[in-house]
Amino acid sequence: MMKEGDHLIQYANALRALAIMAVVMIHVVASLIAGDISKTWWLANIIESFARWSVPVFVMVSGALLLGKDEPLSVFLKKRASKIIIPFLFWILFYELLKVRTDIDMFSLKTAIVNIYTDKTFYHLWFLYMIVGIYLITPIFRPIAQNNKLLIYFIIVWLLLRVENLIFYFTSMHTGFKLGMFLGFTGYFLLGYLLAKHTLSKKVTAFIYIGGVVGLLITIFGTYFSTASKGVLDIYWYDYLSLNTILVSAAIFVLFKQNFNFNVRLVNSFAAASFGIYLIHPFFLVFYKSRIFQDLFGFALHSKTIHVLFGVPVTFVVVTLSSYLAVLILQKIPIVNKIVP
Repeated sequence: MMKEGDHLIQYANALRALAIMAVVMIHVVASLIAGDISKTWWLANIIESFARWSVPVFVMVSGALLLGKDEPLSVFLKKRASKIIIPFLFWILFYELLKVRTDIDMFSLKTAIVNIYTDKTFYHLWFLYMIVGIYLITPIFRPIAQNNKLLIYFIIVWLLLRVENLIFYFTSMHTGFKLGMFLGFTGYFLLGYLLAKHTLSKKVTAFIYIGGVVGLLITIFGTYFSTASKGVLDIYWYDYLSLNTILVSAAIFVLFKQNFNFNVRLVNSFAAASFGIYLIHPFFLVFYKSRIFQDLFGFALHSKTIHVLFGVPVTFVVVTLSSYLAVLILQKIPIVNKIVP
């Protein structure tokens, strides 16, 4: 008989594995969405819209796995620090050097330190800053998570502020109330625990699924209509904290919770490598279209290679597999494995 904890680990692993693939796909098609509205733009828009749940679900899975644990503060902080400090420092410095790869003399330690402090690092590393913040407040949120009324209350206030953000989008007016602790990804963190902890009725499940479909349609067509009317790409509906993305993220989470009960070795392996894949995959995106790669193979590999219907899937597969294999290798090397925990 399957234990509740085993089920959580199985669908959490499946979500992490799929989410990291969605992140890679977002970055593969990112350049295609910046141009004028066309068939290529529509392809990228649909792919982006289908993948925007990725980072929110990562945070939801973390909430589901961490908020229910009962451990001393010192033990929790030691565990998290061992998993995040070395990757944080290494990869931020790595990508600072990658920025000036053609001329190392351009590297400035002072500039690098300022960039690290102000989060002006490589485009994907904002996630590290966010997750460090989440880890720091986890011990504070654990008592909230254990109290159903407080948990639901927090999520409701968080959702109300997402409504306020929607109002700002249309009116450019922000509320004067300053409720900083309810901003950002904290709501996803607690929402993941709420959805994981409680058995949902068929009506609630159906409501969440319908919300997910509506949210997806809003993402696709909201982006189209707002971009068409403004003449430039409007990324509001892609935002990880927009209401439509919240609806889709909740639906994806519940879908896997309700239906994924399989212990698949490859899925578990991919999930274990997901953080490392997140950290390393932009390097391969850069490398496969670099001058070095072109000199070696006679072509650059990116979303527009030959044709987007070739370039997008091939680049996605090659970058994803390259990142996965690189992480597997790095995880087997003593000391070095600390950069891809």
